[in-house]
Amino acid sequence: MKLISPAKINLTLDILGKDERVGKHFVNTVMYRYEDLYDELSLTANQTAKNTVTMQGIQIPVTKSNTVFQALDLLGVRGWDIVIQKNIPVQSGLGGGSSNAASILKYFGEHKGIPLHELQKLGAQIGADVPFFLCEEPLAYCEGFGDQLVQSWQIPKLSINLLNTDVLVSTAEAYAGLDMKICGEESAKTEALLKVLNEKCSQSDKSIKESPSQLLGRDLEQFFHNDFESQYFEQHPEWRGSGRLCGSGGMIFTISD
Repeated sequence: MKLISPAKINLTLDILGKDERVGKHFVNTVMYRYEDLYDELSLTANQTAKNTVTMQGIQIPVTKSNTVFQALDLLGVRGWDIVIQKNIPVQSGLGGGSSNAASILKYFGEHKGIPLHELQKLGAQIGADVPFFLCEEPLAYCEGFGDQLVQSWQIPKLSINLLNTDVLVSTAEAYAGLDMKICGEESAKTEALLKVLNEKCSQSDKSIKESPSQLLGRDLEQFFHNDFESQYFEQHPEWRGSGRLCGSGGMIFTISD
């Protein structure tokens, strides 16, 4: 069995404070599932009581903290060899680890008859982006710590170009370096984007029929923003003006007409 595990793009990302009790930041974000870049997970039953995870492609250490192990443990699944063909760059802001976990939760969760909303609750224990990757629609607005799915839309494929800066960004370090005084200043752009999406969306099926260029082309790039960009481009000025930051970085994206 092979599972496809796609990347994600944050079209907007507002950081609105921190819950000191749990050490997590409050985030409002519009995310898009980017299916042109994906990891592949190959699953083989091994007739034992143990799970193994092996990495191919981009090499990263595999420990018990790997999101695939976490997903298997939450579901109580045993006896599988899983090979990850890692194509999504690590520390890039593209959510590869969360996507891997979501693919495992969805596959085994469906076989166990676990409802989607329950899988999303489990996914949130692994990472804030996991519930989004379990969403059926490719575009969604999330709140809370980024783990609360508020609204989603079925849209045509967007023409996204990725720029690999070769800059590796630790999410924890990116959050630690934030200037919270200027975070959230562009949140009105998120609200404006939501308004446009809902105006274009058919209320009956959450589906937007217009072409990508009409929906989220250059005319709507005015709404895109990311609170991590200020510190990222200050540290890496050579990439300023080349596009928008993916998540906490360091990949950059643009949208074509």
